[in-house]
Amino acid sequence: MTRYRKAITYVPLAKWLTIEMATLIILSLLWLTESRLAGYSAFIGGLIFVIPNAYFAHRTFRYQGARQIHVAVGNMFRAESIKLALTAIFFAAVFTLMEPVHVPALLFTFAVMVVLGTALRWLIRPQPQR
Repeated sequence: MTRYRKAITYVPLAKWLTIEMATLIILSLLWLTESRLAGYSAFIGGLIFVIPNAYFAHRTFRYQGARQIHVAVGNMFRAESIKLALTAIFFAAVFTLMEPVHVPALLFTFAVMVVLGTALRWLIRPQPQR
């Protein structure tokens, strides 16, 4: 009788963050062709997504294994709440503190990053540890 053991998997967060940042830089450079303000606003819009998302990933995937599941679930709910709060705070800060802002570039880049983040969750699967 052979026993099958499931390998503990890990999410390749560095690969994920690299793809998000590369996409953000490309989008910012494309908006830069319109104007300097549009490029800067696009970069800020992408960071409004990337920074809270990186915080969420860091807090969520800190613990692994069956013995840590209650801690991981608690961290997931806390991290999601903080992620949403950070996103709202960043948007509020941009619209109140940043005097000239190119709103279409900011919101379009944020929306593209949200769609990209969702697509990456489906395309980048957890890898078994070796």
